[in-house]
Amino acid sequence: MDSQDLTSMYFTNLLSQDPQLDPTYGGQSGSSPLTLHDSPTQPPNEPIGVRKSVRGANFTPEEDKLLVSAWLNCSLDAVQGTDQKYSQLWEKIFEYFQQFKETTTERTIKSLIHRWSVIQKATNKFCAKLAQVEGLNQSGMTDQDKFDKAKVMYQALEKCSFQFEHCWHLLKDQPKWIWRTTKEDPKRRKTMSPSPTPTRCSGATIDSAFDMEADEVMENEVIELDRPIGRKAEKGKRKAQSKQAEENFQLRKMKYTLLEESRAQEKEFYRMKAEKIEYDKEKEEKKLRLEDERLRLEAEKMVIEREKELAKIRQEDERLRLEAQKVELATKESDQRIMMMDVSGMPELQRLYFQQLQREIMARRSTSQD
Repeated sequence: MDSQDLTSMYFTNLLSQDPQLDPTYGGQSGSSPLTLHDSPTQPPNEPIGVRKSVRGANFTPEEDKLLVSAWLNCSLDAVQGTDQKYSQLWEKIFEYFQQFKETTTERTIKSLIHRWSVIQKATNKFCAKLAQVEGLNQSGMTDQDKFDKAKVMYQALEKCSFQFEHCWHLLKDQPKWIWRTTKEDPKRRKTMSPSPTPTRCSGATIDSAFDMEADEVMENEVIELDRPIGRKAEKGKRKAQSKQAEENFQLRKMKYTLLEESRAQEKEFYRMKAEKIEYDKEKEEKKLRLEDERLRLEAEKMVIEREKELAKIRQEDERLRLEAQKVELATKESDQRIMMMDVSGMPELQRLYFQQLQREIMARRSTSQD
């Protein structure tokens, strides 16, 4: 059972509703039956003949609905029942009205009592006319047609239009008005007693309250409304609803706690995930920096090795040059020695050999000069 069920027994939801004409406006309700003495129209201990000349601002429809809601909440309380004085009842209604009103207009208890009496009287008369329309059983008429015809009859009787339709939508499901607008729901039984005073409410008594003709309701006819819920049953019901509401509250509290823990865990998870992403990013950046450093060192190493190789080549070239110079020098010395030799005193064969060498030396030098 939802926590809203706990407040369904009250009439606070009437403040936020905008009631429209319900085709089943004659439906039965399980609220306590009302009597003609539920809302007296005169305040207690008020001096007769004393009337204030100051008149306040007119009641708005929202104030009317708030007043009806306050009266229903305070007068139909099964636990409190009738165990409250008239002044206490209207003090509660006044406190309720002051608590939930949305206007700045100040209302007194007397003004609320007077306004309620006007609403009650007009609503009763309208219900009487609606009951007459229902009693005709005209074929082809919709519920809306009946409702409109009842308003026309009311206007013809009172010389003014019915101005409390917004209140009637809130009161129509209460037993006090239900028996006037339907035939099936109230339980009727005929009595054999000739006594003109029935056990609960006679037709004559009710007709006088509703300003209807005496022939509209059968004499000696007793109208039995549904029996209201008892005080113990209501207390047990409210206790069970309170217990269920407490269980629902604890359940919602547990769900909220679990939800908060889940959100905290999810938040921690995303925090750790973000930290891991940041760590991986830093690790990757460090790896890239190390790789760049390695490549730089490799490049420097290659440059150094290239320079070493070039130095080695230069050294080798220098050595070869020196070797070439040394060979050339030795060759020159040998050629010079051969050219300086005196071959005239040598044997024929030796003389021919050295002369051939001298010619080769001269030819080589001539070629090198060219």
